[in-house]
Amino acid sequence: MSSISKARFNRALFWLSLLIASTIAVFPVYWMVITSLQTTEEVFAFPPNFLPDIKIENYLSVLTETDLPLWMRNSLVVSLSSTALALLVGTPAAFALSRLRYRGRAVFSLLILTTQMIPTLVLIIPLFQIFVQLGIRDSLLGLVLGNFAFTLPVVVWMMKSMLDGVPQEIEQAARVDGASWFQIMLYITGPLVLPGLAATTIYAFLDAWDEYMLARTTITSPENWVASIGISSFVGQYLTPLNIVMAASVLFSLPPIILFLLIQRQFVAGLSAGAVKG
Repeated sequence: MSSISKARFNRALFWLSLLIASTIAVFPVYWMVITSLQTTEEVFAFPPNFLPDIKIENYLSVLTETDLPLWMRNSLVVSLSSTALALLVGTPAAFALSRLRYRGRAVFSLLILTTQMIPTLVLIIPLFQIFVQLGIRDSLLGLVLGNFAFTLPVVVWMMKSMLDGVPQEIEQAARVDGASWFQIMLYITGPLVLPGLAATTIYAFLDAWDEYMLARTTITSPENWVASIGISSFVGQYLTPLNIVMAASVLFSLPPIILFLLIQRQFVAGLSAGAVKG
């Protein structure tokens, strides 16, 4: 086999492998969407129909006959609030770890890293007791604070890795010109790590949006349920309406997709933002 034929064969093999991998990754999402468009009889029909007629009755039923809009609103409130709080606290903390030199800095960094070694389930009972004592057990405020506590250490470390990739000479020049550390972080370093900030925002939002165990443990009132709990309530003891569950799941997937599409360029750039030092 000539070198040209071998190169073409390798290229064809690469694209074939990529097509197979993409199909495996996308098929569950496709199956969720087509199931949400079918009736109960069509869902259990054999052979399955991979190209069903478009019917929006399931979506109308979910939006009008269930409390999914309320649960989605609660999820948005919790996710956006905990994300904003984690970024507001975590970014200055990451800047301090990356730039400032003070006694106990290494120990403090190690403590932040250690928190990620503790399973989340271990922390739920202590958080539950704290929420009871504070009177925020069955409230969205408790979920915001809980998700903030879970997300903050990762936000700090992600932003620290981004900040480590920014040359300190730029900041030193600003210090010579009389800029404060806050001004440097806000006007000089901040725009440079914007792609990393976008990636961190995506992570923090998804972490709060998909959270289930803390919400299931601390929230009892249906009006305070988040969407992850609400969708799980559709599962019955003897019957589960799969088409309704899939319609709700499609709607539940839309906010993260929309957020990703809005900041996808910054997110892709932020994936390698801390890999190489400047």
